[in-house]
Amino acid sequence: MTTTVATLLAAGLVLSGCGATQSGTPGAAADTSEPLRIIADVTPHAVLLEEAEKQGLLGDVEIDVTEISGDIDPNQLVNAGDLDANFFQHVPYLNDWNAQHDGADLVALAPVHVEPLGLYSEKVTLDSVPDGAVIAIPADATNQARALFLIADAGLITLDVKADDEGLDYSQITPETNVTGNPKNISWLKIDRPQLAATLKDPKVTLSIINGNYALEAGLTPASDALKLESADNNPYANVLVVKEALKDDPRVVKVNEALTSPELQKFIEDTFKGSVLPAK
Repeated sequence: MTTTVATLLAAGLVLSGCGATQSGTPGAAADTSEPLRIIADVTPHAVLLEEAEKQGLLGDVEIDVTEISGDIDPNQLVNAGDLDANFFQHVPYLNDWNAQHDGADLVALAPVHVEPLGLYSEKVTLDSVPDGAVIAIPADATNQARALFLIADAGLITLDVKADDEGLDYSQITPETNVTGNPKNISWLKIDRPQLAATLKDPKVTLSIINGNYALEAGLTPASDALKLESADNNPYANVLVVKEALKDDPRVVKVNEALTSPELQKFIEDTFKGSVLPAK
């Protein structure tokens, strides 16, 4: 079953307070006979959950999926116990969130898929990027770092760090501190991720870095529309199902995670998204 954030608001479940447990009642244990309440991005996350249900990969586990919309924090909803799990983020983003919230104990399960970050433009090609180009990049720290690695991989800048450097703190990588070569004199416009696709129409913006899910929602086909696209191989930004530490061994959570990482779902990702979403490797 799919619900909306508006439904949760009407039910008074959103951000009820940090003292709640998974059932929403302080001190109460999770009821494994109840549906697992998951908040997920619409595409591809909710699509994958729906497909797992349709293919019977969840067995007798029921799920209640809420689609993310508006200005909400899915991690806070899970951390507060208003919902049981979320499915929208990669591990560097989760680690940064946990570090910024005292007492947070959200954990990631197995990597499911990569939504390749893409470099897009309606104005130029990689061979015609002009001097003084403006690139719109994600405003949040971990995706900003990810954007810089992709732009460096496209040959437009050089950095003093590499994506696979051991112990790298993604939250500390910025254009101001880590760009060591900038032959095109690129400047940066930091934009909230959901708004990045709209910057393609902005006359002041030359190129835009767009997360895979938002590219799909904007009608883009990352595999063919992106000037440069991430690879799934050893990609640290694979999306994961996230729960509180106390719920990671819940049989419903285990079953959903198994379904999301199953060969059947991997094939569905490959057949449906044709390179715009990639199974994690």
